[in-house]
Amino acid sequence: MKILVLCLIALAIADKYDQFRAFDEDEFGRTLIDTLQMQMSTGEPIARFIEIMRNLETSIENEQKEDDKANNEYQNQCTEDIKVLQQESANLERRTVEIQSILDELEPLRSYKQGQADAKNAWKIETEKKLADLVKKRETEKAEFDKKVEEHDYATFVIETVRRMFSDKIQSFLQLNNESQWQKVRDYFINASEQAKKFEIKKSYSKIFNVLAEIASSAQSEDFQNSPTVNKIVNLCDLMLKQIEDSKALETKAEQKRLNMFMLEKGNFDKDLTSLNNALAQLNAAILGLDNRIQDQKRDLTDYNARLSAKNKQSEDRGGECREKAYNYQLTREKREQKRQLVSQIIGAFSANQRDFSEYVKLRGQAGDFRGKNFQILGNPTED
Repeated sequence: MKILVLCLIALAIADKYDQFRAFDEDEFGRTLIDTLQMQMSTGEPIARFIEIMRNLETSIENEQKEDDKANNEYQNQCTEDIKVLQQESANLERRTVEIQSILDELEPLRSYKQGQADAKNAWKIETEKKLADLVKKRETEKAEFDKKVEEHDYATFVIETVRRMFSDKIQSFLQLNNESQWQKVRDYFINASEQAKKFEIKKSYSKIFNVLAEIASSAQSEDFQNSPTVNKIVNLCDLMLKQIEDSKALETKAEQKRLNMFMLEKGNFDKDLTSLNNALAQLNAAILGLDNRIQDQKRDLTDYNARLSAKNKQSEDRGGECREKAYNYQLTREKREQKRQLVSQIIGAFSANQRDFSEYVKLRGQAGDFRGKNFQILGNPTED
């Protein structure tokens, strides 16, 4: 029965002290009540506690005002900083767009110039091939002409040698007997005919020499000094020398014409190659200049992109700092407001229920480390 009564009393007291116990459950509230308890233990007037609480409330409000001011200044500075950073980012981005625009002009121009250079180079290669073919053709023509001249000169040498046999009265030849003289002429023509068979162009000389050899062979029974065949051979030799001379003159004339044509065509090719080389030199210089400009612009673009990325990160970081600062400010403000409200509530509760509050504080002191539990207010519940 005694325990039941104690429990009922405890419940009644607990209900009576619910509001004070709520203060005591808050760490800051507990500190404030500890202060009140200390004030009461020293015997100072309770009004002094109210004054301390009101001063504390005012201090919290002033701190909050200063914090509000500092936060406004900080956030304004944040806004200004971010605005400046965003403007710098915008400037950098605008510059990257300008550089890219320049590249969009330079790169197609470079491709166009390269296309021109490739076309000129292909034309140059074709022209050089045509010139090489022309030179090769000319070399072939010259070699053929030289061979003709050589063959003409050989035929002229053979005929003039035989001609002198009959007209110059060579002593060594005159000392031969009649038959030997004709045999020597015949053999000379046969040997020349064999040599002429090796000709590449004037192979007809072999047949002519062979005919002369037959004429000489048919006249072996005649007196060499008084033979009519001698005049016949001499006349034939004179006629052939004239024909060879005329043929050689025609060949020389044709050769000169071919040479003139070659020089004209070669001159045209040389002019074309000079023009192509000059054009290629100008195009290659332009391409090199464009390559340098493109490299410079790409290097600038890389630099500005890196700076833009760094600036965006700086802006992002600054924004993060400002948001974190605002978040911490809000948390501090809420905690400070909670403290202010708690102080205000304690002042109100103490002013309205000073006697009950004082009893609660006394009971709290008697209970020791009071945490708002009934048994601590009432003392050890196991005691009678």
